[in-house]
Amino acid sequence: MADDAIKQVFLAETKELLENLENDIVRYEETKDPELIHSIFRYVHTLKGGSGMAGYEDVYQFTHALENILDSVRNGVLPMNDLLADIVFASIDVIRLRLYSEEDPSKFEEKFALLQAKINDIESILQVKEEETVEEEKTEEIQPVYNFFRVKAKFREDIFKSGIDPLIIMEDLASLGKITELRVNRNDVPLLENLDPEKCYLSWDVILKTKSKEEALDDVFIFVRDDNEISITNVTKNYVAQPVVEDVPKLGELLLSKGMLTEKEYDDVLSEHEKTKKKVGEIAVTKGYVEDNDISLALKEQESIKKHLSTSTLRVDAKKVDNLMNLLGEMVIGFSGIKRIAEEIEDEKAYRLNNALYGVDRIIREFQEHLMRIRMVPIGPVFEQFRRFIRDTAKSHGKLIHLEIAGGDTEIDKTVIERINDPLKHLIRNAIDHGIESPQQRQAKGKPQEGTILMKAYHQEGNIFIEISDDGQGIDREKVLQKVMASGISSKLDDLPDAKIYEFLFAPGFSTAESVGDLSGRGVGLDVVKTNIEALRGSVEVFSEADKGTTFRIKLPLTLAIIDGMLVKVAHETFIIPILSIIESIKPGKKDIKTVENKGEVVHVRGEYVPLVRLYKEFKLPQTIENPWDGLVVIVESEGKALGLLVDELVGQQQIVIKSLDNQITSSRAISGAAILGDGTIALIIDVHGFISS
Repeated sequence: MADDAIKQVFLAETKELLENLENDIVRYEETKDPELIHSIFRYVHTLKGGSGMAGYEDVYQFTHALENILDSVRNGVLPMNDLLADIVFASIDVIRLRLYSEEDPSKFEEKFALLQAKINDIESILQVKEEETVEEEKTEEIQPVYNFFRVKAKFREDIFKSGIDPLIIMEDLASLGKITELRVNRNDVPLLENLDPEKCYLSWDVILKTKSKEEALDDVFIFVRDDNEISITNVTKNYVAQPVVEDVPKLGELLLSKGMLTEKEYDDVLSEHEKTKKKVGEIAVTKGYVEDNDISLALKEQESIKKHLSTSTLRVDAKKVDNLMNLLGEMVIGFSGIKRIAEEIEDEKAYRLNNALYGVDRIIREFQEHLMRIRMVPIGPVFEQFRRFIRDTAKSHGKLIHLEIAGGDTEIDKTVIERINDPLKHLIRNAIDHGIESPQQRQAKGKPQEGTILMKAYHQEGNIFIEISDDGQGIDREKVLQKVMASGISSKLDDLPDAKIYEFLFAPGFSTAESVGDLSGRGVGLDVVKTNIEALRGSVEVFSEADKGTTFRIKLPLTLAIIDGMLVKVAHETFIIPILSIIESIKPGKKDIKTVENKGEVVHVRGEYVPLVRLYKEFKLPQTIENPWDGLVVIVESEGKALGLLVDELVGQQQIVIKSLDNQITSSRAISGAAILGDGTIALIIDVHGFISS
């Protein structure tokens, strides 16, 4: 049985591999790009090798058969049609369950056998085709285009202890083509009396002739490349079939660039190297052009450059990063307490102390920024994983739908990503079932038969916005109104704007469907979507236009951990306003405050009137300021809309650690969370977007 550590690496890598495999199959169905066939084959080939190495023999045997079929597709013998795509998708589902469920492995034997039978049927058809075309192949043989790669592999000495046999890896490499040159380095093999049979002392240097691309070679080493010295170089242009030699000319180039050799000396050294095959460094020293020390320095620099250019990846358990973030949060809270105490000191040491604290504050902020970069991941892979879901769901409902993605490189906190999958899936399911029409209906409306779902992400004002749009029939406004009135949710519907009407879709149990089938009517389950999004301190809005489509827009914080906030006092209570939402703070004059009929109080700011909110009224606190001109107004903005918040005073800017609140408190659209201040008191965080939208 393979080592547990190898299994964990395999399982972690394979989860992403299976998602990529699914996505590439869907992409191929949409684009028919032949390059994707090579990619699909490569993923299955990698899965086969990795499963064998990790000890999943049943998966290894099954993927070997699947690989053979895909090889026929790659060679143009078999088309990648719906039938074969369905078989591969079904195979992915079974493999995923086998690897990641806790069920007894024996329960999967029948599932693998059923799929194997389907694959065997296809292989039987292929066998007949091969027999029919064998004469044609003899008379007309196409000369394939080959690539040549130089592969160097030096495995760590204790690799056998992890259950990996380097020979199996090298055999896997050889299966991609033909090894035309091979050199085994035995220099590290000790004398017999010192030899440990459980250690690996050999390294390999080979030239591989193959039709595969570099990615296929890279995938052979996917589970060992982090801990071993692996290099793959395309030498197709310069390759001449001869024994592998050291890359010594590079040393000459380095000596030339450093001015240790003149161009004339460099040409002289290369000329003799070509005649004698002696090492460049040895020739240069013998001729007196350089000294031994020059060669040593150049070799060290060459090695340093190689290390610098090589990409190194360190895998870290997400829980360890989360623990670091929690510790950082406690550090921020503790540091706030120290700063508060320092502000109370008035002797001559206060200046020095505050200077020192300023330096510590800078370090903590840099630490936070670097740690946040580790936690931030692009949202693209989350979007991509819905390609198959859309393909399968649309197919089962007789619809033609393709997915478009925008802003896939937009980064978001990994913790947030892990919790938005279900809400996104439900919104997409809703769009497929009740947004996009059937091909016949779309054609009758003059639309393309194939509908489109757009998943889009972008950053704005310290938040990430995710939009799920479809080009379907839109939401029937009148039908929503009828359902609202019939259900008794509300009777005050006169002159309500569309945005307010669509909010009823998020009411528990609300649906526009006459009957609920496999999926849902408009509204079914959207209350759960809203609850899940709000649990992430986010919000969701709906925009729709008849026969144009519907957009669900989700707003989420970039991170659930730490933000910069402005502390303000309102009736002796402390509140926090996110810095990214603040435009400015002003001391209004008496003439700047007006009351507008049906709109309430406004404040005049730079030629415009902005709605004014008295925070003590909003939070039902004692009135401490009667006239706005006796206090301060903080001008905040969200999505281009401004608002003035009346506060008693500004306390100062501070990094804060965001804490969750009870659902009863967070049900207020004005509050998004809380923070523990340096003196141990709790301050509520104002949700500017919620304030403005409400």
